[in-house]
Amino acid sequence: MDKIKQTITIQNKLGLHTRATIKLVELVNAFDAQITITHNEKKADAGSVLGLLVLETCFGQEIEIEAQGTQAQEAMLAVTELIENKFLEEE
Repeated sequence: MDKIKQTITIQNKLGLHTRATIKLVELVNAFDAQITITHNEKKADAGSVLGLLVLETCFGQEIEIEAQGTQAQEAMLAVTELIENKFLEEE
C-alpha cells in the first residue's frame, strides 16, 4: 500500500493545542487510513491526542503528514484543509 506525504505549515496562532488536536483526532478517526505527523524528528499517530500534543507544534512551523490506507487520499485532503483553515477557530 502506497504512502502519501505532504508538508504543511501550521496556520493558527496557538498551534496544535488541545482543542485543535481534538478536532484533528476526530477527523482522522472518521477515515479508513493511518495518519502520522512528524515534527522535529518526533512522530505521532494522528489518532492520538496525547501523541499530537507531544509534538509541540507552534504557528509557522512545518509538519509532515503521512497517510496510508484505503481512504488515504481523502484523509490527507481533509487534514490539510483543517490545518489550512486554522482548525476552524476564531483568532
